[in-house]
Amino acid sequence: MVARHAMLVIARAVFDAVEIPGQEPLVVAKDTGDEAARQWWDERVRAAAADVFERGSATWEQKLADWQAGTEVTVGKERLHDGGPRVEVARVRFPDGTESVVDPEAVRDFIATEFRARFPQPTVAAQFADWRETVRVAELRTWIGWLFDGAEHVPVDLGLPASQFGYPIKEVLGCLDRLSAEGWQIVHVSEDRATHPDSRAPHLDGEVPGEAGVHTVRYLLSRAN
Repeated sequence: MVARHAMLVIARAVFDAVEIPGQEPLVVAKDTGDEAARQWWDERVRAAAADVFERGSATWEQKLADWQAGTEVTVGKERLHDGGPRVEVARVRFPDGTESVVDPEAVRDFIATEFRARFPQPTVAAQFADWRETVRVAELRTWIGWLFDGAEHVPVDLGLPASQFGYPIKEVLGCLDRLSAEGWQIVHVSEDRATHPDSRAPHLDGEVPGEAGVHTVRYLLSRAN
């Protein structure tokens, strides 16, 4: 009887986990978390943000006009510090009662700038910036599996177990049980070990800092062809 062989490979892997409030974390390739967050926003939030901007723009512009109209400006000469010369300044009193002193030639721009600082316009970019501050991109150290069968290689579902809890025995046993039901039997097991490059990171598989831990495990399988 001719035997057919395959290789099940279980290996460590690192992903980005994009944690969006109220959503299941997005697991994406390492160093692509920021891009994934932006894409999620573009696909699900941007249209609503644009609508908020469009509906609120006229209201915001009117509030700016009211702010400018309600601001009192008095131009005169004052000493800006004790013993200093008297210079021409504009004393600006805003509608909320606060005051500032500014160059008379810059009064109009100063009033508008102060309004924008206190009441940011809800532009799409501003809404994205506020939303992005609520999103966390974290490193996810986990394990992945691949089954190499002839010219094909397909991923096997391990459920992204957390690597800091050691080798994913439960998940791998479940995978082997499924393969056994398909007629596969283990012929040989081999492994690669490597020292984690970052001594500050969680030590995996119970290894002592500086010692090598399991990085990749290969199961050679066979079944009747």
